[in-house]
Amino acid sequence: MLKQCCDLLETRQLKIAFIESASSGYLSSQFSICKNSGAEILLGGLVSYDPSIKIDILHIDAELIEKYTAESAEVTEAMARQGKNLFTQADIIVACTGLLKPGGSATQSKPEGTFFTSILYLNKIHNFQYFIEGTPLKRLEVLTQYIADEVTQLIQGI
Repeated sequence: MLKQCCDLLETRQLKIAFIESASSGYLSSQFSICKNSGAEILLGGLVSYDPSIKIDILHIDAELIEKYTAESAEVTEAMARQGKNLFTQADIIVACTGLLKPGGSATQSKPEGTFFTSILYLNKIHNFQYFIEGTPLKRLEVLTQYIADEVTQLIQGI
C-alpha cells in the first residue's frame, strides 16, 4: 500500500509533509525511501515528540494540550492545521500522535497502541483513530500502511 500511495503522489505531482509525535519521524522516513528520490513526493517533516515543540514551534494552545492531552484527536487536528503554516507548499499534511509504548496519557479508554491521525487535504481535515497491537516497531509498520491507505483513498476521492 505504501508504494501504491507514493506512486499516486508522484503521478498526481502532490507533495506530502508530516507533523509527527508518537511516530518520531518514522512516517517521513518510510515515505522518503519508498521512491528512488523521496524529494519527488516528500516536502519535509517535523517531529514534535515533546509537548514544548507543539507549543513553541507549532503554536498549539497549551490549554488544548492540558485539556485533551498531547496524545488526542483534538491536538492532532490542531497539529495538522498548524503544519500547513510550516509547510505551505504541501498538498497533504499528515499529523500523528499516539501511545506507541508505555507512558504518556494512556488510560483504560485510550490504551497503549492508540493512535490519532489528522490528514489535511484540499483544505479539509480528515480524522482517524486506530488501535494497533504488537511491538512498537510493528505498530509503526501497521500505522504507516493505514496512513498510506487513507491518503490514497483521499486522493482518489473514495
